[in-house]
Amino acid sequence: MPVNKDAMGRYRIIDRMLADPQKDYTTGEIWQAVSRECPSVSIRMIQKDIKALEEELGKKILRGAAGKGTVRYADQADPIFYQELTGDEEEILREAIASLGQFEGLENFKWLETLKRKLDVRQEKKERPIISFSRTNVLQIPDNLLGQLFSAISRRKVIRFGYRRFQDADKPYSPTTVHPYQLRQHNNRWFLICNPIGSKNHPFVPDGIYNYALDRMNGKVEYMEDIPYIDTPVDIDALFEDIVGVTLKKGVEMEDIYFAVKPQAVDYIRTKFIHPSQDEVNPSVEREFKKKYPTLSDCRFFVISCRPNNELITAMASFGGSVIVVEPQKIRDELKEIFRRAGANYEALG
Repeated sequence: MPVNKDAMGRYRIIDRMLADPQKDYTTGEIWQAVSRECPSVSIRMIQKDIKALEEELGKKILRGAAGKGTVRYADQADPIFYQELTGDEEEILREAIASLGQFEGLENFKWLETLKRKLDVRQEKKERPIISFSRTNVLQIPDNLLGQLFSAISRRKVIRFGYRRFQDADKPYSPTTVHPYQLRQHNNRWFLICNPIGSKNHPFVPDGIYNYALDRMNGKVEYMEDIPYIDTPVDIDALFEDIVGVTLKKGVEMEDIYFAVKPQAVDYIRTKFIHPSQDEVNPSVEREFKKKYPTLSDCRFFVISCRPNNELITAMASFGGSVIVVEPQKIRDELKEIFRRAGANYEALG
């Protein structure tokens, strides 16, 4: 394959056009584009160049996909010469980097600053963001903790840190040693998903999955190099699909949870799922519920399938009187007690 300066110039133009996801070009259109920068080029030469890209560089080329005479790469995400960003692409990338601002200042995310400098993302050019995510700067997470845990997980290191439960605020931090697996965010809080190494009283369980809130840690992460890291056999993402939030209770099985929704909240609940499994019950089941619970005759009925936990109860309670759990009875009773206590507190105010 020729590698002289003229050939390289032609290849760059051809490569850019064959990798263009917006349009498939004909050989004639490619010849016209190349001719503007490389005079005295024949269409026959362009055809030979395309064949050389295919045969000598192994680029699979599709012909006629968008009409007679059109050519393009089969894999347009893999050009030979990575092109400079277009104006739109650069703006999108700038916005994406700005959205990662919640990680700024963390020692393991200093690459963000390097990438910002390469893109010349200046702080003084501060406009209203197009996309806004929940930020973690309001949380009491110790400095660099998120970055430290990120590194420990990526390096597959057993770690030790100090942990203090919310109800033990007046007690010292307890040393906690775990195999870290994932960082997960829920309800504006970060959690470390992991498995403790175990102790004499609580032996290690290979498929154990626990969570520790980052804002309850002391911020000092120590690598335990003498303890071999053990990965989990559990499909963590699949496991968390079974619950609301991050609390996995041992021995709690999947349940179908039925709830009624008042008319004014139906459209909201239809688009704001309490759990990904949420669905409206079929008409015959809804008729049975309305017959069984006549005070809810104006409601629509929904069902979710998950493992009940505290976050589920909290989510249901957050809708106040707009969402009423009807079955199972245990969850209904828990919510009834929550609202009873809440009512008593307000009644006490007079």
